[in-house]
Amino acid sequence: MAPPEGGAVKGLYLRWSILIVVFSVIGFLAISRYDREVRTISPKVLLSESPNTEKRLMGMIDAGSLKGGSDGMPFRFSLSSEGAKAPVVFSGDDRESLRDLKTIVVIGRWQADKGVFEAGEIALTPNYGFITSAYVFSLIPLILLIFSMERRVALLYVMIKDEKVYQAEV
Repeated sequence: MAPPEGGAVKGLYLRWSILIVVFSVIGFLAISRYDREVRTISPKVLLSESPNTEKRLMGMIDAGSLKGGSDGMPFRFSLSSEGAKAPVVFSGDDRESLRDLKTIVVIGRWQADKGVFEAGEIALTPNYGFITSAYVFSLIPLILLIFSMERRVALLYVMIKDEKVYQAEV
């Protein structure tokens, strides 16, 4: 069996290079979206960094810390995670989701001068590690299958050419 021609190999490498670049761009966009819209921080990170932008804070509502909520007053509670506690003032509409010892994600801003995280929205608790690993484990065999099929087709093309089964019309 003869090896593929030089042009066929260059085309193969060019196609795979383009494919790698496209997957890299998609990966970069996915990671930047995750950092911008999905990533949560813990109370420990919140207290150490004191960010001034809107953040997603994830933690468990401490037992007995849930206060307020009557007569339009905002809820006050403490979120804890990784051994740190952050006081939260929640003024959003989703008040039914607040319970003691429940892990939640609240969206808001850290007010360093008041020492409180002012939240106005509750978000879903993410489990993106599972989703990401499922995509990766399903895409790797697919990419290997496509690569294997492309190599076989290229070798079959060379074999057919060498056997002179296919001849150009005169």
